[in-house]
Amino acid sequence: MSSGFSAKEEALFFQTGKVVFQQLRDAGSPADLLPVLRRAQAGFERAFASAPATARRSVACRAGCGACCHERVGVQAHEVLLAAEFIQANFAPEAVAAVIARAANHRAAYERRAHWEAGAVPTPCVVLHEGSCTIYAARPESCRAHHSHNAEACARNLAAGEDVVDVYIRGVRGRMFAVMLGIDHAAVEAGFDGHAYDFGSALHEALTNSLCLARWQQRQPAFPASCREEPDADDPDAGEMRPSGFFTEL
Repeated sequence: MSSGFSAKEEALFFQTGKVVFQQLRDAGSPADLLPVLRRAQAGFERAFASAPATARRSVACRAGCGACCHERVGVQAHEVLLAAEFIQANFAPEAVAAVIARAANHRAAYERRAHWEAGAVPTPCVVLHEGSCTIYAARPESCRAHHSHNAEACARNLAAGEDVVDVYIRGVRGRMFAVMLGIDHAAVEAGFDGHAYDFGSALHEALTNSLCLARWQQRQPAFPASCREEPDADDPDAGEMRPSGFFTEL
């Protein structure tokens, strides 16, 4: 595997992916599928806890800083479905309605790309409230993998409408990505939707259309094309993760 991972990080990738792939393949019913991926996300906490102490001490992220919660978030379908499940299980009806309203506004802006034109003001995630993530236990994988070494610089850049500072922390970043890619590749190899989606747009669809989960369980695209992220011009897979054979060959 050519990934830029260290030997330990590559081992973590294969360990994570092999377990998730096997559990998805062995799931007894459609209702058992999403819980496999929910449990797999605990691997982020374990990977962080096993990172070198010096690397962990350099992480500046704290509750309420929220600068990274103003960036676009690209996700896989299962991440959206886990977030929607958490919202529906834990939010009061009026809070669910508020998220749907914010997500609808986000989706409309995303479809016309109004929030991402040059010079546009960064907009908060649809599940951010008073500087805190309201779905922290079910937040997307890229949010779990994102750690800054300078929260003050993140805040300054956010205020200036610029990208946040470099988030690479040696000893942490690779571990987080090993878990994230292990989960995502395992899901795709097990036959599930591999399209990259805009989180806010797909979350709106998931909260307003109960067929999204059923489509995903049936290994179909969970969300409409309008919710997909635009692929990079040089992306040969057009924004879709495809089976790699990493785990089916083990």
